Amino acid sequence: MKTILVVDDEKMILRLATEALESHGEGFNVITALNGKQATQLLSSSKVELVLTDLKMPVMDGYELLSYMSKNYRDIPVIVMTGFGSPEIAKRLRQKGILYYIEKPFEISALREKVSDVFTAKSKGYIHGFTLANFLQTVEVEQKTTTLRVSAKGRVGYLHLENGDLMDAEAGNLKGERAAIEILCWDNAEIEIQVLQNRKKTIESSMMHILLEASKIKDEKGAGIASPQDEPLEDAIRLAEGHHFKKAQEIIAKYLKSNPRTYLGWLWYSRIIVTMKSIEASLSNAGKLAPKDPEIAEEIRKLNLAKQNLPADAQIRRCPFCWCPMEIRTVQCPYCKTHLFIHSRFFKSLGTANRKVLEAAVERYMKVIGGEKNINAHYFLGIAHLNLENWEEALNLFHKTVKLAPDKKIFSEQLRLLLNHMAMDSTTVAFEKQVAEKEQEQEKTEEEQSQKEVKPADNKPVKKKVLVVEDSSTTRKVIAITLAQKGYEIIEAKDGLEALSRLNEEKPDLVLLDIILPKMDGYKILSIIKGNAVFKDIPVIMLTSRDSFMHKVKGRLAGSTAYLTKPFDPKVLVDTIEKHI
Repeated sequence: MKTILVVDDEKMILRLATEALESHGEGFNVITALNGKQATQLLSSSKVELVLTDLKMPVMDGYELLSYMSKNYRDIPVIVMTGFGSPEIAKRLRQKGILYYIEKPFEISALREKVSDVFTAKSKGYIHGFTLANFLQTVEVEQKTTTLRVSAKGRVGYLHLENGDLMDAEAGNLKGERAAIEILCWDNAEIEIQVLQNRKKTIESSMMHILLEASKIKDEKGAGIASPQDEPLEDAIRLAEGHHFKKAQEIIAKYLKSNPRTYLGWLWYSRIIVTMKSIEASLSNAGKLAPKDPEIAEEIRKLNLAKQNLPADAQIRRCPFCWCPMEIRTVQCPYCKTHLFIHSRFFKSLGTANRKVLEAAVERYMKVIGGEKNINAHYFLGIAHLNLENWEEALNLFHKTVKLAPDKKIFSEQLRLLLNHMAMDSTTVAFEKQVAEKEQEQEKTEEEQSQKEVKPADNKPVKKKVLVVEDSSTTRKVIAITLAQKGYEIIEAKDGLEALSRLNEEKPDLVLLDIILPKMDGYKILSIIKGNAVFKDIPVIMLTSRDSFMHKVKGRLAGSTAYLTKPFDPKVLVDTIEKHI
């Protein structure tokens, strides 16, 4: 029985779709999700063969889910359900490779028909009895529009054709023409016809040129010359992306001795060596083997820029985002304009970096982190997000980096600089928005995990608890990470009523209390705490943007232990807490 995942925040739609599909024909197994985040969890735990999704949803909307699926579950077809049908939305969906959508409210018969259409298209299945080259020539002659999923020996690639024209291709790290040639070099390939995943045209060469190039490489492979992407080179690239440069250099140097006509090997070798003469020689070899390759041309532009800027005796490092050679003390890459670490001018000069380079670097480092516990990957992923002004991701990654390498002072110092900036500039609107959107989702996740987990007893010292009562998500996040670095357990509350509830549940050792709060202000909460025999001895530090003498006096008279003004210095915050806890 086929499993269909239906994603919509309207429970009535979920119920109607479930009833319509489970009772149709042989019947389907229908599972449901209220948002994109829940859908990603079900995709990882269930064998889903079709997804029906709404576009407008909380937590993670339909467009985000489609982007996630295009990277992780591209073989699963999608039908979009939307109450906002328009030519613009249809165009946007086609750009994401979505050719099926249905407008709400829909008729049950229309939904069933759309589902049948998708499974009929999918059931065209695999092509047998043709070589890939012969089949591509047939597609070109008949001017077919399709995406071909090609698999061989655990490798998977995609060829995207529109009206017989090869538009784009993907295979591992390769894109465009290089990917198409790589796929055509695979032996005993299995071909599956899929609905076209609309792509921008990246391949300018003719089909015949690509077929001839692939044939030439296969012939050379038969004579003992390796294809552009065999296992040793893949291992070396993976190591280089994870900053294991010495090992990667050893593998590629050995590889190139027996495979000197592999341009990809020379390209990657040029990225992991640090002498200008060797870099230039490697790129020269790569350029001779693939004179029209755009990636090699870009690396040569980086080299020429470096030659203009670097003194003859300079010590060289590589940009961790675009691989440009640069002087070892450089703070901003001269090519992609990414700031490489937090420095004195960092927060005043954001927004200059090349977003395309950074987005590619984010994808690369995410892949590295998925395969190993890599401190450098966490750190540079955080720096990439910071350059993109993704504040929450950056802060979390810096925090994770410090936890992975607590003895490395440089990472602790970078986290401190970020916390200081965010504490002194609590108007970081982008960060505030990100946190607010994800807060509800995180609370739910934590609740689910706490229900599942049974924590074993241990003899570790009990951490001091600090209750942070603050309606600003930004300020709460900054305080939480600052104090977690000092070994405190943090309890959070975003308004007065929640604060009193957490106070009763957790029995904190100290309370950090904002004055201006929704539902109940800080003075009222303070009077309740001090009027309760159980809680009256808990020290309370008032934390507010009100800096007048009268407010300080009012706080003292109400029983506060100390008074801090926002924006605050994290060091002063920690010193004040340690003085009174």
